[in-house]
This record gives sequence, structure tokens and C-alpha cells, in this order.
Amino acid sequence: MKTPRLLKFLSAMVAVTGLLIPTVVPMAAADAAELSDNVPDRTQIAIINPDGSVQESDNAEESRPALSLAKLYLGYYVLAQGAEEDIELVQDMIRYSDDLTADYLESEYPEAIPEVIDAFDLEDTEWAGFWGNATTSAVDIATFVAALIDDPTAQPLLDAMSDTAEYAADGYAQNFGTFTLSDVTGTKFGWSDSLDVHSSVSFGPGFVIAANTYGDAETLTEDVQDSVSSLYPEEVTTAIEEQVDQLYECAAETTNLGMHTGAELKAQLEGTIYGKTLSFLPNSAPVPAFIYNLLAH
Repeated sequence: MKTPRLLKFLSAMVAVTGLLIPTVVPMAAADAAELSDNVPDRTQIAIINPDGSVQESDNAEESRPALSLAKLYLGYYVLAQGAEEDIELVQDMIRYSDDLTADYLESEYPEAIPEVIDAFDLEDTEWAGFWGNATTSAVDIATFVAALIDDPTAQPLLDAMSDTAEYAADGYAQNFGTFTLSDVTGTKFGWSDSLDVHSSVSFGPGFVIAANTYGDAETLTEDVQDSVSSLYPEEVTTAIEEQVDQLYECAAETTNLGMHTGAELKAQLEGTIYGKTLSFLPNSAPVPAFIYNLLAH
């Protein structure tokens, strides 16, 4: 299990100053999440755990409409092989789920999705000549995103997923499915033109989860919420929170460094991966000025 980068950074900086060295309790990979055995047939779910193992519903390898999740396959190819002016279009295509940009990029790189399918051995994914007609499975898209986490080429995709617009280019709300789970830091959403199929894929510290349903956005959210346990065991989360509380107490005693508040830091990092990671930070928590300056600037 990867310790969240921000918590690692805070620990390291605190160690340098001698304030406190909190020891983060590692989480057993087997406890990262628990998928119910009773996922409705209308919905498929796959979870890639920190150790690379997969939890999946019985139908998670069924090839279903990829919807706008196919833009991740297209976007990755453009980032790896595209012209500079086209690479610059990828982030907004993902953030706003922009169909027109996807249409243009695929017209420039018709080989994109087929080559990504081959390169990543996506056995349940088919292109069908147009990104909007592509099919994929929860297992394939989750496995693909998991492979991108440590890939420098994919960083713009991950950044865009971590900063998705509240509303897509067509005005549809991007706030459903796996996005609603605890500890999620990035999501790509998908929906059919008739709004009878919805999908999403999300990542967080050490995990990726994907889901697709034959139903509306509320149905996908309901099935995900009912079928997936908290992605972090309560006892581990509590232990981390206790250690962070100790950090705050020690920092509060250090008056000669200058202080900011948790609210100020979260405001500076709003909309970033770090900003979402800091949801546990109380608004009144003291933040040493040197940490604030390093993270906020």
C-alpha cells in the first residue's frame, strides 16, 4: 500500500525540524476494500488493490459500452505519440469529457485506441471504428488506469481526472458512481446519449475502482455505495488521524516558525490532488509557515 504522498511529505518535513516523526501504520492490502457478493446484475465493478490483486463482480469482464471512458485510451495514445498542439488538448478533453475534442483527436490518430488495446492487452475491449462505439469491461479500464499511476506519460490524464469539472462540456453533472467513495482523488465519468448507461473509474492512494451500470447515474451511485466497503479500514484511518493530531499539537507549540491554518492551506490547494487529500485537516489546525509555503507555492 502506498502511503499518501502528502502525508509522507508532512512526515519528512516534520522530521527535518525535529517537531515530531509520526509513524504511519501500513494497511494490509487484503483489507483495502471489500466487494459484496451481491452486486446487481445490471452493474459490474472491479477493484485493483494495492498489491495488484483484483476484486470483481461476476460480470466484471463483460464488454459493455465504454462511453467516455474510451477517452482515456485515446488520450493516453495522444500523450505518448501526438503532436504538441494535440497533446495540449488532452487534459480538457478529460476534465470536461468533451466529445468534439475526442472526435478531432481520433480523426488525427485513428490508430490510437486499437494500439492501446494491444499494448495493454485489454482482452475485453473492442474499438468498433469510433471511440463512441467502443466497448470495454470494468476489469480492463481499472487495470489500464492502475498501469498509468506510475507512468510519467500519463500524468496529464491523472491530473485531469483529479480536477474534473463539476459539469461536462454538454452540461451533464460529473458527480456520480465511484466518485462518491471515500478516499477517491481522481475520476473519469461516462454516460450514454440516452442516459440509460453510466460508468466511472476512480483512483486513490494505492487503488483503482471501475463500475458500469445499465441504468441512470443515481443507480450507479447506489450500487457502488451498497457493494463497496470503505476503501480504508476504520482502525487504520483512526490510527493515522491520531498521529496527525499529535503533529498538530507539536506544531502548535512551535511559535517561532510562524503559522497558517488548515483552512488557508486547503483554500490554496483547492481543486488539486493534495487539496482533496487534506479533507481530514481541521480548518483550525496550525500549519507551520515553511510547510504552507512549500505546498501552496
